[in-house]
Amino acid sequence: MKQLLNRFHMGIICMAGLLLMALLTACAGVSTTNDTVSITGKIQSVDVANGTVTLSVQGQSQPIVIKGLTSAQASTLQSQKGKTYTITATQNSDGSYQIDVNGKLVLSTPGTPEGIATPNGNETSGAPVQGSISFIGKVQSVSSSNIIVIMPDGSPLSMSVNGQTDLSDFNGSLPGKDQLIKVDANANSDGNFTATQLKTTDSGDTSNQTKLNKVTFQGVTTSSVGSDGVIHFKVGNKSYSFPIGSNADLGDFNKNAQSIQANQAVKVEVQFNGATGTVVKVSNANSNN
Repeated sequence: MKQLLNRFHMGIICMAGLLLMALLTACAGVSTTNDTVSITGKIQSVDVANGTVTLSVQGQSQPIVIKGLTSAQASTLQSQKGKTYTITATQNSDGSYQIDVNGKLVLSTPGTPEGIATPNGNETSGAPVQGSISFIGKVQSVSSSNIIVIMPDGSPLSMSVNGQTDLSDFNGSLPGKDQLIKVDANANSDGNFTATQLKTTDSGDTSNQTKLNKVTFQGVTTSSVGSDGVIHFKVGNKSYSFPIGSNADLGDFNKNAQSIQANQAVKVEVQFNGATGTVVKVSNANSNN
């Protein structure tokens, strides 16, 4: 009986130790969310050829290496050495990390402590919002019913493909992996996305950096624009936040960003420089401009 009690006590001690380790890890810049972790730290180095980034994370004795980056994501981070980023990843059985299939590269705002993420395209709870996303991007993967295309900020957008998807530029077939294409996607009632139109690009697209780095969102604002000049809106099950540029076209709002109210249907054009986006135009969703 005494031996059984000793084993029971040892079991409790082991469980308490494991719980303590988990808490310490979460407080040290690596926070667990279901099957993924959100890692925030300073970029030490980037290996573009092998698709890896090494982060220095406060509270971790060793740097953390995240694998599986696309060439676009790795190239984006290559010039960001010393800056703090938050990256969503999954942990492999050997302890290494792999960027999540929907993982984003989020540049932390100045003064943001490590371990606190401020993502621009974070999946959120609550009712999905009708809307659309349009951009030019490279195909990451494709199947008979789904396509994943890399957006200008390096994040992937997964979309279903069906008989209603306009594939006329590809003679009814799907584009191939690594092909640069034009994308129009609508948010479904469940918050996921369906490709409504996939088009080929031409020299006028590929030689125009403004086109290549622009995304047009149509969604609904989740709050009024405050004195910080940041617009918050939702498309499907994704929430976005971007600063409005000083020269942004706000003609539909009397050139006053703070007149943009919550629960307002808007069309937002965002110009990206790497992973950082700035709003260049906000208009009413039903505007023809």
